[in-house]
Amino acid sequence: MHSHNDKIMRLYCRIAPPNIVLSFLILTMLLVGCSRKKDAKSYPSGTSAGGYVVVGVEGDIDSFCPLFAEDVTAGEINDLFYPALTSSNFNQTIGFLEYHPLVAQSWEFENGGKDIRFHIKQGLRWSDGVTLTARDVQISYELYADTNVASVRQTSVEGLRKSKDGTIRIAEAVEIINDSTVLFHFDHPYPGQLFDAGLPILPAHAFDSTLHRESLKESPLNHWPLSAGPFKLKSWKAMQQIELEANQSSVLPYPAKLSGLIYRIIPDYHSRLMQLASGEIDVFPYINVEDALQLAQNDSNINVQSLGERFYDAINWNNIDSDVFKKSKGKKIVPHLLFSNSTVRRALTMAINRKEIVDSYLKAYGREAIGPISPIFRWAYNDTLKPLPFNPREASALLAEEGWHDSDGDGILDRGGHLFSFTLKIPSGSQLRSEIATIVQNQLKAVKINVKIEQIERAVFWNDIMEKNFDACIAGFTVPLQMQLDELWGSDLEKSRFNLTSFQNERVAKILAKAKLVENEKENADAWKEFQVILQNEQPCTFLYWMNDLVAVNKRVKGTQIGVLGISYQAGDWYLE
Repeated sequence: MHSHNDKIMRLYCRIAPPNIVLSFLILTMLLVGCSRKKDAKSYPSGTSAGGYVVVGVEGDIDSFCPLFAEDVTAGEINDLFYPALTSSNFNQTIGFLEYHPLVAQSWEFENGGKDIRFHIKQGLRWSDGVTLTARDVQISYELYADTNVASVRQTSVEGLRKSKDGTIRIAEAVEIINDSTVLFHFDHPYPGQLFDAGLPILPAHAFDSTLHRESLKESPLNHWPLSAGPFKLKSWKAMQQIELEANQSSVLPYPAKLSGLIYRIIPDYHSRLMQLASGEIDVFPYINVEDALQLAQNDSNINVQSLGERFYDAINWNNIDSDVFKKSKGKKIVPHLLFSNSTVRRALTMAINRKEIVDSYLKAYGREAIGPISPIFRWAYNDTLKPLPFNPREASALLAEEGWHDSDGDGILDRGGHLFSFTLKIPSGSQLRSEIATIVQNQLKAVKINVKIEQIERAVFWNDIMEKNFDACIAGFTVPLQMQLDELWGSDLEKSRFNLTSFQNERVAKILAKAKLVENEKENADAWKEFQVILQNEQPCTFLYWMNDLVAVNKRVKGTQIGVLGISYQAGDWYLE
């Protein structure tokens, strides 16, 4: 099964694991005292426990619709429902995506590489029995492109052929030849064409023209999806459990081998840890490093698998005045009083000891981040750059250069009657981010900056962040495996929804545009390295670390391919010993 997480830059809405580690004695007692037999209550009544795998997650998903889903778990579940034309894997040796057939049995490039003709497999059906055809592909792209829908994936259609007036007419750009053939017309050849043609396919008969596009985000379709993938939704109890069952009509390439896959929502980290040890859950994503290592050493039933360096966390400084932006409905950009200046942002980064955070919390499974290009992209990663040093004295000098002084001796910097004081937002329930926030608060206090920490319920937190209703926040991203970063760093803030900091830079815009013009991705390697230098100098956010996330898996679960493509990648092939 194709993993949509390799296609899309996705907000890392899961909450990073806490640093509080159970003592060896308590953990050992727990492991010895708990039976590995499953509690029958863990599974639907009347079914065999052997057919179900339970994944413990800390929060509910935001949407069952790829048009709007932004968090990681939602993305992985949607990948199991909505297939794409292509499947892919990531070649870590060379750092590139490789594409394979999925809904499309084959494709060929035409018109000097500008067009791709896809041939759709026969016999594909949605879970309600309706045949999947080229019309499904076309309506999907119509919805992704429609500004009234306001999909978070709008930048993925920008490479399609435009009309003379500069608009994209999907009926012409994604042309239906017949039910089993669809022809994509692009403006020009570029490395990400298969990437952009690989968005999840939605059922046209469900998302037809009778729907009001402006209110589609509130549609019941987002809660009760159809499926053409290996699983389909059986039940969803908000903030409790999401239950999937094998989709017996799937031929991509077959129904899931498991009877079902259950995502159990357990907000408390320690409760998830205990349920893993007792056998009530089988898969524990994003487990703390020390807990994972102790489990691997002391519990013969647990495997620890790595997701690789695909996630980074950052302190995002809002570069613009959010109140003005919101009141003008995004039409007016006014610099943020505190964070619009790059020298100030560099000072903030130098006042925070990122290395200490990595050494204390992530150990060998993390590294300081210098920017948003992961080290797994060997050809594009700028390994000549080093993280800015931790240097509070230099940070204070830089702040003084920009006119920030403690003029009244109250212990807080001020300039022009304004105090250097702000609120740092973090999602509630995240022990790691809570501890990092405290470190940031204390270390910025040392350079006379006042930080107030505000913990917010997860859903409200992400809504505030996406609406730019914050001064600073700790949030991170799972990066796409195709080097297209428009959604995160594009200067068009209406289209680049994931540009949390609202950073705008002309040279960056040109680099992003050039990435879609070269025919061979490696041709843009020098530009990507320059891009990292620009962000190093500008510090739109304080990049904290690349986290090599760990996942604990009960050994009874076989066939997992957990890695950079995600936790549920190829979950249709999971089976029980």
